[in-house]
Amino acid sequence: MGFEDMTPYEQRAWRQSIDVVYSQQRRGLVPGKVRESVSGVLSRVSSKAGQMPGADSARRIVERAFEGTLAVTFQPALRSVSPAATVDRCAKDHPHVTTYGDVRQLSLQDRDAMLPPKFGYAMASAGQGAVTALAVTGAEVAATVTAGTTAAVAIGAVAADSVASMAIMGRTVGVVASRYGYDVRLPDEELFAMGVLSLGLASSVGAKTQALAALSRLTQQMMRRATWKQLQEHVLVQAISKAYQLLGLRLTQRKLAQAVPVVGIGLNAALSAQLTEQTFRRAQAVYRLRTLSETYDIDPHEWVDAAPPHVPETATLVEESVVDVVDMLDAERSREEEK
Repeated sequence: MGFEDMTPYEQRAWRQSIDVVYSQQRRGLVPGKVRESVSGVLSRVSSKAGQMPGADSARRIVERAFEGTLAVTFQPALRSVSPAATVDRCAKDHPHVTTYGDVRQLSLQDRDAMLPPKFGYAMASAGQGAVTALAVTGAEVAATVTAGTTAAVAIGAVAADSVASMAIMGRTVGVVASRYGYDVRLPDEELFAMGVLSLGLASSVGAKTQALAALSRLTQQMMRRATWKQLQEHVLVQAISKAYQLLGLRLTQRKLAQAVPVVGIGLNAALSAQLTEQTFRRAQAVYRLRTLSETYDIDPHEWVDAAPPHVPETATLVEESVVDVVDMLDAERSREEEK
């Protein structure tokens, strides 16, 4: 079985999904003139951040902001889609469906039809971004920095905003996963969802390639059921926690780099909406590819090999930090073996 055995609908879905993952980055949210006008303030923020006592102090601020929020904020959002509600929704058109397993027996076209519109999630994310940006308006950050105090207030406020953004993005991934029959309440599916978030945050071609390659490798491992079942659950839990922390740091860096503390409410709302909409599209693409790979016994490595012609061979050279969930998992496995 393989690509040639797919229906015409599935072949189009495969190609569309590959295109979505590798699509060229949209125009930046911050116009060039705006970037120039705020560059001086950003320099002062960076300078003050570098002057904070102790090495990597900004990183520690972000880590503290995300500490403990995995269980109380992100996971409830990721798991907020009730399996029963998903099954009931599906059973309206397919009465024989009574479990997630039955959902995964449906055709890709039937599962696609259950997806909600992404517009609502993007708007909810924009609202969240606008509200939390009130704490980091340009006037406040400029005053904080020029007054000679540290940039900790600005970095901490953006980190808190990132916690909320991660929750909405997690909810988005959870919704998409459930419609394709994957239960993110399970640790292995939660780690996969973290990988989808990493792909959602990637901006460069190289970063997207690496994030997709990690998801491909993870899927290959998950498809080897006998080997996968030997993996102890607490190893997965530790990998999830580590990935969450690093994703939070990556998102906070992204928002700071976009001049969110300086430009303020409008920009942060737009950036939050863009990231959520982007995550929705890429999540759908990945779960479609995974569905078709499982249905037709296709090696998930084909996700990377199928990159469209416009993606250069040098795309594997990553220009930005990427959270590789398989690296997280391998590191935790190694720690377990050393005990």
